[in-house]
Amino acid sequence: MKTFFFTSVLLLLSLTLFAQDRFDVFYIGGNYNFIGTTDANPNENFDAHLKSNLSVPIVLKDSSIWFNSVDYQYFLTKNEYLASTVNPIDQFNLHGIMLRTGYVHRFDSKRSLQMLFVPRYMSDMNADFSNSIQFGGIVMYEKVKSKDYTWRVGVIYNNEFFGTYIVPVFYVDWNMRSKIKLKGLLPVYAKLYVQPTEKIDVGLHFIGLTTSHRIYEVSYENAYVERKVIDVSVFGNFHLFDNIFMEARAGYSLSRDYGLYAENDKVALGLPLVNIGDDRTRLNEEFDGGAFVHLRLIYSIPVD
Repeated sequence: MKTFFFTSVLLLLSLTLFAQDRFDVFYIGGNYNFIGTTDANPNENFDAHLKSNLSVPIVLKDSSIWFNSVDYQYFLTKNEYLASTVNPIDQFNLHGIMLRTGYVHRFDSKRSLQMLFVPRYMSDMNADFSNSIQFGGIVMYEKVKSKDYTWRVGVIYNNEFFGTYIVPVFYVDWNMRSKIKLKGLLPVYAKLYVQPTEKIDVGLHFIGLTTSHRIYEVSYENAYVERKVIDVSVFGNFHLFDNIFMEARAGYSLSRDYGLYAENDKVALGLPLVNIGDDRTRLNEEFDGGAFVHLRLIYSIPVD
């Protein structure tokens, strides 16, 4: 596995890439995790997902923006550790449809306020529709300190199926040096870009996400799955033609877990690193992460 990982690093670093400020209008990508086999199921363990996004910002007369974005996500995992003596389920087919829409008010050229409404449909497509809807929002204040440094501070809220989930966030877009850039929404994701030449764009990527999905099974009607992911990887982007790019990543999932819980088994408050009042009874076993590869096709346009 180590040989695979370091070989992937060398392949990514050898790509011919393009580094410039761009806006991703649309992308579609896939992820595959290499889960270790066991004596019980030597060939059947796997974890894969598909994700796509379409973003359409509308610039208003006062240079403010009405932002619109739609995500579709599909997760398919099969692992005998998902099942236990109290839970017969060893495979999850999870879907997510997320809308982000709202107003980005620009006070002046250096300050703005983002207010987004974020409804979600999170389900296995068998659970009741009304029980599969979540509502959330994002509020962030932005300050452009210089042409090389922009920051935002705010909060993300969502009514996950395990309870209220709040994430204080800090966004940074920082050209640290002429060849190094840091961009991310901490603690959700971050990218460190290294640009040895004008045509090279490689670096490190981190993402940490928690989502929940309603499922329907005969034994667990309206139960939910809490999906936790912490991924670290190396990445590279290369230009195919016109405004079409491709991103490749290879890395390791420090955590990639699917916890099954009864419908009314919740926490008092969910936070990124710890849950307050978490006395839930998990209905399946926890399993480890592993190496993964990711490939994404992107339609990206230049930003002035």
